[in-house]
Amino acid sequence: MSAALSTPRRCLLFVPGSRPERYAKAVATGADQVCIDLEDAVAPGDKESARASLFAFLAALPQTRSEIGLRINPLSSALGQADLQALAASGLKPAFVMLPKVETVAELQQADAALAAIDTVFIAQIETPKGLLDARALATAIPRLQALMLGGFDYIVALRGRASWESFFHPRVQLATIAAEADVGCMDVPYLDIKDEAGLVQETDRVIDLGFTAKAAIHPAQVDPIQNAYLPTAAEYDRAQRVVAALAASGGEAIQLDGKLVDRPIEIAAERAIALGALGVRAG
Repeated sequence: MSAALSTPRRCLLFVPGSRPERYAKAVATGADQVCIDLEDAVAPGDKESARASLFAFLAALPQTRSEIGLRINPLSSALGQADLQALAASGLKPAFVMLPKVETVAELQQADAALAAIDTVFIAQIETPKGLLDARALATAIPRLQALMLGGFDYIVALRGRASWESFFHPRVQLATIAAEADVGCMDVPYLDIKDEAGLVQETDRVIDLGFTAKAAIHPAQVDPIQNAYLPTAAEYDRAQRVVAALAASGGEAIQLDGKLVDRPIEIAAERAIALGALGVRAG
């Protein structure tokens, strides 16, 4: 398992950079990752003040369970270039930097070089047809790419389609396949109906089935349902432990356990369940 996937990261919660009063509340949710957003969530006139608030928060940040990072503006824009230069000069060390609307290897390489002195990783958002078509090259462009994230709504607008499970299905499968090949994380688009927890859980379960390692959230109430959906049940966790123990005892030779074949692919799935189960077992 790559370094990008060695730590389970199930949910990334966005918080607007222009709302500093919400930063600590977002961290208090216990989301595996919290992303303070300087891009879509911030009005053009508030970009600089949002960046200043974000930098001040990061400078004073105590030790937290959540990984705290930020989304800058697109590197194809003057705002994005300013964000990158300011971050490089700040001396700050966010856990990750999200790059929106990535389409070229050159963008990732530029960000990597500009932040060479900062111990951080990158999340690349794939939000256009070009980005999706070139995602295979993007996924391996720099060693410290942690994940690819589907920017589904920007993508579907660019595709001239309508947002639905059916219209997102192809880009989801394609991006999850590319991320798996590159051994990096794959993060799903947020679920926009904040009050529909049942729909959120259903969609999270469906993207887990497709291979997504995380799902983004736009409201604190979405964090627990998403993170819980990734956990194994108590029975699944117990079986995963027995699978790993049984194969260790057999020297890795395929065996039967509870009347079912157990071999290396089953063991890999069990190891993943154990890693997630260290965070708890699924409620409900």
